[in-house]
Amino acid sequence: MSRVILGLLALTMLSACGVKGDLDRPDPLWNSDDAIRRECQRQAENNEDQDARCAQYQSGARPG
Repeated sequence: MSRVILGLLALTMLSACGVKGDLDRPDPLWNSDDAIRRECQRQAENNEDQDARCAQYQSGARPG
């Protein structure tokens, strides 16, 4: 019985672990250039901080 309680207590403590702060949105799997461009445009319209990947669309540079 005590092993079950200790196991549940350990799982409870483990479930509290995680990433602190904001989570980064992953890159899209399909049409990534279009999706990134739309997201950068949305951020610009809402006066939000731009992601690092938005710099390539502002400067016109393309990744090789």
